[in-house]
Amino acid sequence: MTSYNDLFVATVAFVGSTLAFAVAVGPWQQPYHLRSIASVVDRYGMSAARFVWIAVAIVSLIAGMAIASGVRPGYAKPDPGLRDLTR
Repeated sequence: MTSYNDLFVATVAFVGSTLAFAVAVGPWQQPYHLRSIASVVDRYGMSAARFVWIAVAIVSLIAGMAIASGVRPGYAKPDPGLRDLTR
């Protein structure tokens, strides 16, 4: 069962993914003034910067889906004893 904390973090990842995709395909210019994105624009052009925003959107979407489905690495399994304390 997925906890509410996981659903909240997954929702934040989905919202971040939506915003990054909107920046990539929309007419906004302000997000391209961020230092790391501006360096991509200066060196490789606007198409590459849009690709970076799309890559961020895809990674955020995949992370949100993984978090919402409860995928965790083996070392991050919650302690069964702590589950009773959170109710």
